[in-house]
Amino acid sequence: MNSEQLIKSLLKQGEGEQLEFTHVVRKDAIGKSICAFLNHEGGQVLIGISDDKKVVGIADAEKWEKELTDYLNTSIIPEAPVMVSVERVGTKQVLLVKVWAGSKQPYIYDGSIYFRKGQSTEKASSQQISDLIHNRQKAELHWERKLALGVELEDLDINEIQKTIERSIDESKLDESKRNPMDFLTHFGLFQNGHFTHAAVVLFAKNPARFIPQTRVRVAFLEKGKTADEFVDDKILDGNLFKNILAVQDFFEKHLRTTRKFSEKEWERQDEYVVPMSALREGVMNALVHRDYSLPSASMSVIIYSDRIEVLNSGKSPLKAAELKKSHLSLPVNPDIAHMVFLRGYIEKIGRGTIKIMDACKAAGLKAPKWTTTDTSVKLAFPLNVKLGGASDRASDLANDRAVDRTIDRAIDRAIDRAIDRAIDRATMDTKKKLAILLRAIVQDEGGRNPDYQKATNLGSESTIKRYLDQLREIDFIEFKGTAPQTGGYFITDKLKKIISQKPTD
Repeated sequence: MNSEQLIKSLLKQGEGEQLEFTHVVRKDAIGKSICAFLNHEGGQVLIGISDDKKVVGIADAEKWEKELTDYLNTSIIPEAPVMVSVERVGTKQVLLVKVWAGSKQPYIYDGSIYFRKGQSTEKASSQQISDLIHNRQKAELHWERKLALGVELEDLDINEIQKTIERSIDESKLDESKRNPMDFLTHFGLFQNGHFTHAAVVLFAKNPARFIPQTRVRVAFLEKGKTADEFVDDKILDGNLFKNILAVQDFFEKHLRTTRKFSEKEWERQDEYVVPMSALREGVMNALVHRDYSLPSASMSVIIYSDRIEVLNSGKSPLKAAELKKSHLSLPVNPDIAHMVFLRGYIEKIGRGTIKIMDACKAAGLKAPKWTTTDTSVKLAFPLNVKLGGASDRASDLANDRAVDRTIDRAIDRAIDRAIDRAIDRATMDTKKKLAILLRAIVQDEGGRNPDYQKATNLGSESTIKRYLDQLREIDFIEFKGTAPQTGGYFITDKLKKIISQKPTD
């Protein structure tokens, strides 16, 4: 479902308890409505729609997207995941503001508590406020907010926490005073009454299975079906949620890559997979975020069969399988975990994950993925157009070569990331990320000049690329070789080559 189809679907649905239309950006009115949605069942505000439900659009939509995001993030207390996106309908652009039902009700905007009643946003009555407080007290008993006894700060991965803090400050305007890991965890309720919560363990523990065994994830490649007694690959992942995201992706890359090609548009090597990696990643992310961690018998598995890929996790979906294929409001089972994943940027558009999976598979010419829900589990199956397994020795050798090649690529990427982090302490996370992208482009294609790398990276104007190139030259990662700007080019230095070749120590 593309943007135009989504907007038309919302217009057809009409305004109600979870949907409001407005023709212009009025921050105060939007703030009240979003506050009311947070205190109710979540909702959406569609901006750029006339009173008769015609698309009139918004001028400077990108500017308003950032300004409205910053405004809502700082004006509503306590903080909540608010997504503002630009959607296109024909030649016009509209804004869509979307929120989950808040997990820390009541929410306050401009000193008042608002509530949704039908199509209206009203100040909450004393009874409604009492109900909200009561609901919050019940929510505090939820599994992810219970205290994980025996967990100390040294049991947590400070680097993962710091990545979340930096992105929150850069993207969500988190107050600089929350930069300290303990202040950050306390602020978001992941550290309470002298103890870390279950959610903190799932998200950030170095070895969460030590405290909560059911956080483990099984990944397996079973090429001959469920009755086979031998696995090509079978592993148990026991990292935190963020580490497991990368580990599952590595597993997919090892077994599912089919061809490699060079994109003329992007100037960089790209891999093709039997199922789009974006769809697989979205499916795994949904399972990791929304699975039921509360039962000791809870489980999650990702299994590659010869004719399909299945992602299975414990827990009952709040939506039926058919509803998952349509545009819907997210109902996070684990709101604290979902909030952290949102802050890290893994959830870009609230409630669009399943739609992105469907669209990616359709664009790749694959059969539609199938969700199966029961009272105890949710299964997502990706049918394959090709049969996996039964590889000849030559095919196995090629697969091993690709795995080794990918390992080298990832080692270089990690070395570059570490080198940028250590060499430029004061740069923002966004700047470091852009420098790393540029540096990778130079590593892959040395000898290019400013216009070449501008086209290869799409990081901005030639003056912007020149500024980044100058920063990389200042830390002695690249050098310009040539007698004139028109004939020379940029090359990596011996210093960077040495850093890349070093074995990681962290």
